[in-house]
Amino acid sequence: MHPSSAPGTNSRDRRAASAPRRYSPLLDVIRILAVIAVIAVHVIADHLDSGSTVAMHVLRSLLSTAVPAFIMISGALNLAPAAMRHGSGRFLGRRLRRLVPATLVWTAFYAGVMGVLLAGEPLDWRQEVADLLTASSYPHLYFLPLILGLTAITPVIGAYVRDSGRRAWTCGAVAAGWALIVMAVPPLTAGLLQQPLVPLQMGILTYFLPFIGYYVLGRAAWAAPVRRRAAVLLLLVGVPVLTAATVWAYLSRTTDTPPGQVLLPTYVAPTVMLLSLALVVALMGLGRDWTVTARAERTLRTVGDATFGVFLVHFAILVGLRELGYPEESVLTVTGLLVLVTLGAFAVSLLGKKVPGLRAIL
Repeated sequence: MHPSSAPGTNSRDRRAASAPRRYSPLLDVIRILAVIAVIAVHVIADHLDSGSTVAMHVLRSLLSTAVPAFIMISGALNLAPAAMRHGSGRFLGRRLRRLVPATLVWTAFYAGVMGVLLAGEPLDWRQEVADLLTASSYPHLYFLPLILGLTAITPVIGAYVRDSGRRAWTCGAVAAGWALIVMAVPPLTAGLLQQPLVPLQMGILTYFLPFIGYYVLGRAAWAAPVRRRAAVLLLLVGVPVLTAATVWAYLSRTTDTPPGQVLLPTYVAPTVMLLSLALVVALMGLGRDWTVTARAERTLRTVGDATFGVFLVHFAILVGLRELGYPEESVLTVTGLLVLVTLGAFAVSLLGKKVPGLRAIL
């Protein structure tokens, strides 16, 4: 029977939507670790190649779960009935007032200041426009149209899922499966046809579509977490096995050419998707009821709220330090660069939140 037709369901939904949201430190811890992982990805990217050690590729595989974890945390929070307790209009207004200015300002900053002034090359407006439309102007800016798209469809998905864990699991699994199939078509058809079939052209208006599965499964894993035994098995068995599979996909020559490229680790490839889901689902299953002191809560809230700004500014700090000639000759110096960029990005984000003009875009 459809939940909306069950006796008393509407009153339960209203109570769930109006209930205050209990603070969950795990969500802030995951997004803090995730943003540090994103910084680490960009710091070590230039130091990874086919000759890198297996240990480096293990690290690379685990770091690849950072963006999916971000998206799953967003889904866990935004798709909760309490998120839209004042109506979808107020939800969208509150979220878009933060996301739209940040998207416009930081896209202009990276495309204009970082892409033109620092590059020191003649500006090709056609290429700049093409990069913006395909969300490929800078390595991390794709996330802005991605999260904008997910935000825009949140009221629709939230109205369907409501507080039903079963619906969230089903809807998320279908969306994730769809993404795997759609994104697998190009490499699978590249060797069979003259030109590969591309059923989904990635761009600023479509980038969010393959990530809907992560978004909804984040809500599912939080609203209806797996049992503790299953979570432990995922963490101790599933994550290591899937990490090994991802490392193999990075190193194997099978993934160099079609159709083997379907396994090449990306956020919407089977390897990274399964690894990300296993890790985050396990952590949510084990840590959902974890509590902290009031003082720790204040600290985690503050640092967690700064992660969006950290994501936006870290690349500028990284490029700036490299332009100044920061040495990256050893593991120690690269680790030092990671620490400097992380501390600098958090400092800019935390201090910027105290400045009215900057607060709106961080």
